[in-house]
Amino acid sequence: MNQIQHVPVLLQEVLDTLQPSGDARILDLTLGLGGHAEALLAQCGPGACYLGVDRDPEARARAQARLGHDPRLTILASAHEDAFDHPGYQAWKAEHAPEGFDAILADLGVSTLQLRTADRGFSFANPGPLDMRMDTEHGPTALEWIAEQDDQTLADALYQFGEERASRPIARAILRRLAAGTLQTTADLASAIYEVLPKEIAKRKKQVDPATRSFQAIRIAVNGELARLGATVERAVTQLKPGGRLGVISFHSLEDRIVKQTLRRLAGTYDGPGRVAPVELPKVVKLIHPGGLAPTPEESQSNPPSRSARLRVAEHL
Repeated sequence: MNQIQHVPVLLQEVLDTLQPSGDARILDLTLGLGGHAEALLAQCGPGACYLGVDRDPEARARAQARLGHDPRLTILASAHEDAFDHPGYQAWKAEHAPEGFDAILADLGVSTLQLRTADRGFSFANPGPLDMRMDTEHGPTALEWIAEQDDQTLADALYQFGEERASRPIARAILRRLAAGTLQTTADLASAIYEVLPKEIAKRKKQVDPATRSFQAIRIAVNGELARLGATVERAVTQLKPGGRLGVISFHSLEDRIVKQTLRRLAGTYDGPGRVAPVELPKVVKLIHPGGLAPTPEESQSNPPSRSARLRVAEHL
């Protein structure tokens, strides 16, 4: 198992706001490589219980190796949006946290492991097969998903999930390559995008790589990352003890918007048309740092993947 350097983002902010201690009951909906879990468990006593959830089998194996066989830790194979209905979750909670959790954490998005492992197909920086699945054992690959699209549905996905203004010509370029049999790898996909948005021009203007938005969009679509995010946040709140805290780390505006609006509504703030609520909304949570927390300049410099991260925290009333 090759070594992947993993530095958990906003780590001190997570510790400061979730405040784990003693015999805490903690739910980690996105265990990943276990960086946050390691630090949170270090703040707790021997009677703590920690349930780590992840859909990625390789991530689960690496987290287990990182954390050893800590008796306080249980790892569950599930996507975060499915966790609450998983029989394993329900049995664990009934035994270890019947009154609810003291802290719940969700670190959304793609992991360092997924981005840097070429065979996973997440990154145009590391040529590999067009896979992009967070759960490598289930669901269509990115190539299979693209093959199911037409010009309209692919362009819609690129625009909705990647906010790509050139979605229509990019969709046509991708599907032309698919039809010609020359769309097999992440390099092929990036090359199709560069036909529409030349990489050299973006580099000269010091802009983000033109493939970034389309890769993000296809990854989100393949994994259904946004489909039930708001519902996951709502259900997570119901699993907290009174005074327990939920922390959610997002990495792009689409995720953050869903998390922000869901938590604001649960805090009694109406964001709908006219900004005047038709009825008074119940206040289920109190927002901690209502604007969210971003990485310090020092963290952004030392750990570039953290640059776009934002942590939002709510306390269950």
